[in-house]
Amino acid sequence: MKAIVFYTAATVEAFVFCFCGEYLSAKSKMIGDAAYKSFWYDLNPNQNKYILFVILRSQRRLTITAGKMMDLSLEGFTS
Repeated sequence: MKAIVFYTAATVEAFVFCFCGEYLSAKSKMIGDAAYKSFWYDLNPNQNKYILFVILRSQRRLTITAGKMMDLSLEGFTS
């Protein structure tokens, strides 16, 4: 009985971390989309550079890793 409770608690804890990693990854992708959908074409060229840097940086996905060995995502949780 104790083993079942321990296994369930460990699985729920791993799921919480993986869900947070998936949420962070999805939100980081949305930053670039939001920057692109802004009225960047109405800004002056100096401000356009800042928007461009945000869009370029958001193309690399943000992730939480477990010791830089695997990404904490729902895909990693199921495997």
